[in-house]
Amino acid sequence: MNDEEPQESEDDLKNDEWFKMNYIDLMQKYPREWIAVMDRKIIASSSSKIEVQELAREIAGEKEYYLYFVLPTSTATDTGYSH
Repeated sequence: MNDEEPQESEDDLKNDEWFKMNYIDLMQKYPREWIAVMDRKIIASSSSKIEVQELAREIAGEKEYYLYFVLPTSTATDTGYSH
């Protein structure tokens, strides 16, 4: 059994960093919404995770994108992330 955690890709790490650096702006523009990010750009947003996934798939095609949930607070530990 392998107990190692999967390694995040370089793109994943860059998108995570972008999300953290822009979190204040994101809270103002997308509170309580899911956002889909690809190449450090928002490609879709919605209050519904399913809807944002569908929109992101249409836009991204076969490319990888990342989902984040934007909470309405500025607490660093509150940042939501889903891959």
